[in-house]
Amino acid sequence: WLTGVFDDLNRLNTLSYPQEIFEISGLQFQGEKYLVELDDSPPFRLDLPRPLVGLNTGAGARWPSRLWKFEHWAELIRRLRDRGLGVLLLGGPDEDEKNRRLAAGTGAAYLGTFPLKRFFHLVNEVDVMVTGVTMALHIGIGLEKRVVLMNAIFNRREFEMYGLGRIVEPDVDCLGCFKPVCEKDCINLITPEDILQAVLGELPEIPAQAGMTPKA
Repeated sequence: WLTGVFDDLNRLNTLSYPQEIFEISGLQFQGEKYLVELDDSPPFRLDLPRPLVGLNTGAGARWPSRLWKFEHWAELIRRLRDRGLGVLLLGGPDEDEKNRRLAAGTGAAYLGTFPLKRFFHLVNEVDVMVTGVTMALHIGIGLEKRVVLMNAIFNRREFEMYGLGRIVEPDVDCLGCFKPVCEKDCINLITPEDILQAVLGELPEIPAQAGMTPKA
């Protein structure tokens, strides 16, 4: 638990969050997966190009240093669509205006905001999700989606990806600074091309019939 209190200890940590939780509880982590259940509401059944890439454009107000800038999202969308990939914008109320602007300017699909359980179903529609460190990351992992995670300020070893994707970080020597505001704006040193290549690298891993079946 000390890694959650002292930044210097956190930087030295080599355990993922689930491993730490199990250790604190006196248990041995054996790869236990997240449990994310879909309710029995109908799936969205989106008529969009496949593979479908979900872009979760927010990361919460607590850590502005996690937020990728608007121009990068717009350029990434253009590059994904140029490759024939479908693009679905994801987010909550804080991202609504931004996502509407992105959709209007790029042609990406955006359906609006939804209650949490319904948002699970929306995430379940995508084949690959691009996200920062935020709740959508854990939803995507729980639904066993391929995930491209953008990280700059946290210790990458703390993210348990379960073999479902990759972490993209800027090439700087101050990773894991835990700063809410970064004067170097390190997250934006990650380029749209970096993320495009990461997404393309995940496409061969998509199951032939992706997605979960809602629980009866």
